[in-house]
Amino acid sequence: MSLLSDAPAQFTGTGRYVRELLRELGKRPADVSVDVLAEPGAARRAASVAAPNVTVRPAKWYRAGTSRASRLAPLTAAWAWPRPLARQFSPEIDIVHYPLTFKVPAVRGPTVLSFFDVQHHDLPHHFTRAQHLWRRVMYDGAARGATRVVTISEHARARIIECAGVDPHRIVAIHLAVDHERFNPEPRPDDERLLAGLGLPERFLFYPASLWPHKNHLKLFDAMAILPDEQLGLVLTGATFGKLGALTAEADRRGLGGRLEHLGQVPDDVLPALYRRATALVFPSLHEGFGMPPLEAMACGCPVASSREAALAEVCAAAAGELDPCNAEQMARTIDAVVHDEALRARLRADGVRQAQKFTWEQNAEAHVAAYRGALEDGGGS
Repeated sequence: MSLLSDAPAQFTGTGRYVRELLRELGKRPADVSVDVLAEPGAARRAASVAAPNVTVRPAKWYRAGTSRASRLAPLTAAWAWPRPLARQFSPEIDIVHYPLTFKVPAVRGPTVLSFFDVQHHDLPHHFTRAQHLWRRVMYDGAARGATRVVTISEHARARIIECAGVDPHRIVAIHLAVDHERFNPEPRPDDERLLAGLGLPERFLFYPASLWPHKNHLKLFDAMAILPDEQLGLVLTGATFGKLGALTAEADRRGLGGRLEHLGQVPDDVLPALYRRATALVFPSLHEGFGMPPLEAMACGCPVASSREAALAEVCAAAAGELDPCNAEQMARTIDAVVHDEALRARLRADGVRQAQKFTWEQNAEAHVAAYRGALEDGGGS
């Protein structure tokens, strides 16, 4: 397994996917042994969930920083000259899985590539020409050359086949999941301690989303400004990429300054407590390959109001209030109902818990092992 592009400040969902997959594979020594080649920071994170059948080795001569440029430079070098890194894998490996999409270092033999979405095709205006070209080469091209491609929803699978030209017989959809031991409706004794000092409003909507354009924060602000309940706060989390000042200014222009709290990136152990405390989760995203926050919130018994764009309809089904992410007035009406209609809230809580229970990391790992076996049977790749 190659973890040379892990950047937790930007890829929180994919980082969780890698950790949970490694944890579950570590429970299956009869099925698989895993050799992880990782940049040093990723190696430390992977080692925290390692098992006797999981070996984690920091890559020599590879250093990735936290900025875009400092991550892309070593990735590009490793893409152009793969042998120094490829030779660091155990000579006994049968297959290489690239769970973070980048096929670095390239190897001869069977490969499995995780490919999460084709947002660069679906929302091209959110990318510069250079970013679009990079994704077409590093994502689309890598997927076409992999023995097997794993994606995270049926919607993403269909779009990858159509836009990236991947053979339908070589791509499988494996849903992401929820750690039900952590994400559940039962309050934990340390919830209050974890939330103390965060300055949370008494009642608030929660939106955990980094400040990417497709997360649609400004339209959510428009909807908040329409809501008649002026005591309802909005709590945001996620990476800000230096955009927090501009975001706060937009909130102020809509009269939301006193109702908005941005907590930055919160530790993983705080998230379940936030979901349990929130009045509701809102998720007005314009595009998702999957959409873990709505599912995690449902597992915690938090009522959800979500967009149905891309894979979100597949994830949420009928267990969330439906948001039109392009219509602030409709969003405001739905949010108002999810916050104030007690019968609706009770139904969303019950339906959400049932929906979330359909998604487990055990099933996810089992499907990955099947994908590995399929790649081994097919052999080759490029």
